[in-house]
Amino acid sequence: MRERPFANESDQKAGEVAFLEVAANMPGALLQYAVGSEGQSQLRWMSRGCLELWEISAEAIGQDPGALWAMMEPLDVELMQAALLESAKTMADWTQEWRITTPSGKLKWLRGVGRPFREPDGWIVWNTMVVDVSDSRRSQQAMRDSEARFRQLLEYVPTVSVQGYALDLTTKYWNRASERLYGFTAEEAIGKNLLDLIIPPPMRSAVVDAVSVMVESGVPIPAADLTLLRKDGSTVDVYSSHAYLDIPGREPEFYCIDFDLTERRESEKLRDLLQSQLRESQKMEALGTLAGGVAHDFNNIVAAIIGNVALALDDVPADSAVRTCLIEIQKASRRARDLVQQILAFSRRQTLAREVIDLKPVIEESVRLLRATLPAGLELRSHVAANVPAVLADASQIGQVLLNLCTNAWHALQGKGNGAGHGMVEVRLDAYQGRMPSSPIESWVKLTVSDNGHGMDDATRERLFEPFFTTKPPGKGTGLGLSVVHGILQDHEALIEVDSTPGIGTRFSLYFPGVKGDAVSEVANETVGAASAAEPVKASNHRVHILYVDDDEMIAFLMQRLLKREGYEVTSFSDANSALAAIRDPARSFDLAITDYNMPGMSGLEFAREAKAARPALPVAIASGYITDELRTQAPSAGVSELIYKPNSVQELVTAVDRLAQAVTVGPPAERHL
Repeated sequence: MRERPFANESDQKAGEVAFLEVAANMPGALLQYAVGSEGQSQLRWMSRGCLELWEISAEAIGQDPGALWAMMEPLDVELMQAALLESAKTMADWTQEWRITTPSGKLKWLRGVGRPFREPDGWIVWNTMVVDVSDSRRSQQAMRDSEARFRQLLEYVPTVSVQGYALDLTTKYWNRASERLYGFTAEEAIGKNLLDLIIPPPMRSAVVDAVSVMVESGVPIPAADLTLLRKDGSTVDVYSSHAYLDIPGREPEFYCIDFDLTERRESEKLRDLLQSQLRESQKMEALGTLAGGVAHDFNNIVAAIIGNVALALDDVPADSAVRTCLIEIQKASRRARDLVQQILAFSRRQTLAREVIDLKPVIEESVRLLRATLPAGLELRSHVAANVPAVLADASQIGQVLLNLCTNAWHALQGKGNGAGHGMVEVRLDAYQGRMPSSPIESWVKLTVSDNGHGMDDATRERLFEPFFTTKPPGKGTGLGLSVVHGILQDHEALIEVDSTPGIGTRFSLYFPGVKGDAVSEVANETVGAASAAEPVKASNHRVHILYVDDDEMIAFLMQRLLKREGYEVTSFSDANSALAAIRDPARSFDLAITDYNMPGMSGLEFAREAKAARPALPVAIASGYITDELRTQAPSAGVSELIYKPNSVQELVTAVDRLAQAVTVGPPAERHL
């Protein structure tokens, strides 16, 4: 130890005692370390704290520092020697941290601080203080590990873009997600001003002000949806939030955390589209239910008109003026019947016979027929690609779809072809591979009908498939054509896209699920009691007694007159319970029962079951204005012999009755009369 002058010997001894007391109670250890001119070293003195640090007492160590050097980690020995040589050379304060392993096996971090002085004989002596900094080192290491894990986490999270920046907005950190989102690599971004990288010019002053407020208040900038810039100059929508880290002893750190909103915005658009489609589907379903109910009642009216006109024409001479009126009524009633067919097609209540078919011949035949009725001055083009998959479809209904779409296109082309430009309609059939919204199917058949007509605005396009909506003048259209298309496509599980621009034209793209080429063609709905291909021999009608039931008295009366004219004995009822009572009466005999399907209090199926329960051998037929899949499925189990579609024509109804009567009259007596 260097001596310090004292006033007297007593003061000196008192000072040494005080120093030793202080040294003994200080954390760590005080020592004097000396190095000679030949490189030899000595421990001149150590406080009692050395026992706590190195687990060796000062007496055991003596003046040889070798025991202390032996505890040092090999990698730290060279660093320690270099630090001591540098301090001896410059006579600057020495400071160093190193690791030791104590005799008990503890790993410690020690930190030493010493000030050198040179003795006359050339020895360099350091008065040194050594403390245990293991806890501090562990905390620092834990912090570094935590920061490393944090940075590694941010580096590999693919959807979270993180940028770190300083108070002057110089970029300090740029993770891989930021590279993908904004296009700048970390090397390109770090060191650059964040404003110049991704902030649009109109936002820059506001960003600077917001950062200043965040620094002053300590409150992060509120999260918000922003539109920022990419490297290529394009924009990207992000949800941006901020973090402000004020760590003691370090400069403030700012982090911007951005989430790409592109997928979310696309999902929202898809959700809105699906919700719109759902609302449209629900609206169309409700309208279809209403239309089907109206069509049922209207069927009876049409059937009564057609039937009575047929009876009247038989009674009127060929040269009568009245006959001309009746023929006009007959024409109008047939138009009314066709309108009912369209309503039923829209409400999806007509018979559907889907088969695995190739659409190519269907399209070619439809186009051939359409060309025959093509308006003057217009052109119809067609293209059918090779290797188009088969589809499960009703060929006649696909033809109806094509007819309606082409007719709609022709109306959109009015005014073209006569000095106003060349009007053109194109029909294409192609294969399409890919996913469609809300469908897992990947193989499709795409039928496209396009025109270069007047196009549609958004308001028209939104109402395009509404029944009875039309842009045509009064008397030029019913507004059901595209509604029928919509209903048929829903039956076929097909999708439709409409692209239309005013002044340019319209394109309808229909997507039908493709079927594998080796699929077997099957009729989806089998006809109940299908008629024989051969025309039956006319029965001896006077032997056949028919019971006819219809809740509409007008229809019941008409059928009674029609069938009596054909030679049948007919008993008609407008009440199902009264008809059942007649069947159950053993005194009455019937050879055939024909009932309406939709009656109040009892359906035609329920009537058939009750009638068959009373007389099992009695043939029962159901006449209906619409024959649903449910009716076709349940009719056989109810004992129904045939389903008769009521409004087609009087002759078809009479032919169906003749067929049933023929089966009755040629069968065994036990089957004809009970």
